[in-house]
Amino acid sequence: MLGELILRLIRKYHVAVLGVVLVVSLFAAAVIFKNGLPKSYELDAFVGSGDAEFEKLQALMDEFTSSEFAVVAVQGENQIDAETERLISDISNQLKELHAVERCNSIVDIPSFIRSTVGDHLMNHPLIEGNLVSSDRRTATILCSMSTRGDSGPERKLTVQKMKEIVNRFRRDNPQYRIILAGPYVTLIDMYSYIDRDLLVFSILAFGLIVITLLIVFRRIGPVIYSGAIAASAVVCTLGAAVCLGLTVSLVSQMVVVFVVVLAVANCVHLLAARDETTAESPGLMRHSQASATIKKMLSPCTAVTLTSAAGFLTLCVSPMSPIRTIAGLMTGGLLLSLVVSLAALFVLPGNRIGRAAKVTGVSRRLVACVQWVIRRKVAVLVGFMLVAGGISLGMGRIAFDSDFVRNFRADSEVRKSYEYIEKNLTPLGSVDVVIKRRDSRPIIEQSVVQKADSFGRLVTAAFPMVKKTLTIADALTLAMPGLPESETSLNIRMELLQAWPVGKRILRNFVNDSGKAIRLNLRCREGYDVAEKLRVCQEIKHQAAETFGDQYDVEVTGLYKFYAQVVRNLLRDQYVALGLTLVAITAAIAVLIRSLRLTLIATIVNLLPIAVCLGAMGIAEIPMNMTTAMMLSVALGIVVDDTLHYLWRLRREYAACTDYEEALRRAHASVGKACLFTTIVITGGFSILTVSQFLPTAYFGGLLGFTMLVALAADVILLPALVLIVKPFGKESRVS
Repeated sequence: MLGELILRLIRKYHVAVLGVVLVVSLFAAAVIFKNGLPKSYELDAFVGSGDAEFEKLQALMDEFTSSEFAVVAVQGENQIDAETERLISDISNQLKELHAVERCNSIVDIPSFIRSTVGDHLMNHPLIEGNLVSSDRRTATILCSMSTRGDSGPERKLTVQKMKEIVNRFRRDNPQYRIILAGPYVTLIDMYSYIDRDLLVFSILAFGLIVITLLIVFRRIGPVIYSGAIAASAVVCTLGAAVCLGLTVSLVSQMVVVFVVVLAVANCVHLLAARDETTAESPGLMRHSQASATIKKMLSPCTAVTLTSAAGFLTLCVSPMSPIRTIAGLMTGGLLLSLVVSLAALFVLPGNRIGRAAKVTGVSRRLVACVQWVIRRKVAVLVGFMLVAGGISLGMGRIAFDSDFVRNFRADSEVRKSYEYIEKNLTPLGSVDVVIKRRDSRPIIEQSVVQKADSFGRLVTAAFPMVKKTLTIADALTLAMPGLPESETSLNIRMELLQAWPVGKRILRNFVNDSGKAIRLNLRCREGYDVAEKLRVCQEIKHQAAETFGDQYDVEVTGLYKFYAQVVRNLLRDQYVALGLTLVAITAAIAVLIRSLRLTLIATIVNLLPIAVCLGAMGIAEIPMNMTTAMMLSVALGIVVDDTLHYLWRLRREYAACTDYEEALRRAHASVGKACLFTTIVITGGFSILTVSQFLPTAYFGGLLGFTMLVALAADVILLPALVLIVKPFGKESRVS
């Protein structure tokens, strides 16, 4: 048989396998130490090759002013005065020295004599009020357009670091002012910084918690060293492979460390528990015989569990997002490596003594009491469990699909406070851009086009509550002179004046491309709307623009606001596909391992319920579905099935030995039930550490996965026995007196 062949190979070559893994681990550690992990801090880390929405966004940034920008807001106790203007000028001059800053715009770019001459018309103008000054005239901003090409991830991170140093320096020197740094360019880097810190902190905390848990469970150091060494080698080899293959580690893929550690240790717990059983059953066995007997007993379920977990990750490859595909590949490799090493390392693990192997009998007794309670009330347990789970699952209808990056940060974080201040006192930073091009390739600037642009801006601002302000070429042309141009001659004069004025030329660059054949209409949009609503409004905006400008013009709608919403929507769609594929793969694995249609159906129900309960809890707790929490679905399903597989495998063996369902359930609860409890503690504890992360998607991911594992444990030890007793999947029993 294949199992016997694998066992012979492991027994014969375990020293060679461990030696190779040790050498590879040391090499990988050296590579990681020397080169570090390749990271990306750019927008294209969120997209796949040839992504149409990203290409439209990139084309917009190439043709007009970049949509990647940073904002420095300066608020004084009184209205803007000469001292405030000097401060703004000094900050702006230092920011301009950074090579990634293409230009800085502020109120001081407009000469004071023009401001004093034009007066209130200028300060109340849409391009000024809400953009460069607040309506109460106490806050002024510096808008920094950032370069979008040529900078690597580390260079972008360094630019943000220098911008923060400049802002912090001015804060220290000018305590009478409130100085804020925000904007999409900064927020993206802040997000990665949180993840970088989480990777280090939570990996250490998770590892420490697992060590403590293992010491409590096994009460000896051998299992801790065994599990820790296997998890460490799997992590180092996985990350080393990422470095050698040039895989970019970003966003969700940085969670590989916690995933590998937790799942590798969970597999080790099952093997260690089985080895303790082997020792208790046959106390005279030598170390190699103990290992052989354990592997013979556990090879099939451990392999099936590893493959189903890997399937949960591999199905993520349906996503075009490179971070998602990266984590899928790395996790699959890490899980397979940890399985092979854990089996080989059993042969070098010191032999057990029976006294140590049988210490946690209290847990077994409580689990047997639990299943005895289920046996007496199987119908009530089934109905009650289904009612509770079904009631919680109804919360799925309340799930919001969120694409607001600012909501990824906790309410008390500087990032979120800065954004909320700017949105409250100035204008929303969310940007939808409508690009209009003539189909006959003629220059687009005409009086009729300007009037249509102005009309369009008024229409969409009035029609859609999420659109707070619309800025168009009409606003640029009315900056110095009130009213729209009434003739082509008047239009040409105003264009010439703006082109001759350096500030005016920069303003025009926001609305007209260099060829003069396309214009941009910029809509400033509020957050707080779900993905579907954002995309629906973007579609209606496109329809309104096409209707306003007519058949002679092509209309494209893009911008960061729409881009992020599209990314989340596509990811959600991909994850539902991944969840379906995971379910198919897991069902097939159960069917092959258990070889029972009824048991496969029971296992499917038992493992889908925790996912449904998790989704319902998300809706009830108002936890939004976003890029990270969406990925949790197929991953969670791939993990929760692990204990079910182990339990069913053991239940089948116990029933074959006694042909009595109740007795088989008691034996399974006393043995593998204990291992399932311990692995749930390890996994829940490991992932729950993430809940204190400052980056909310990471916190939600860890908390939800830990909660799902607890529900899955309840399903395995309560619902599963009730279903087995009612369905009787092994056929008619023959009780042994």
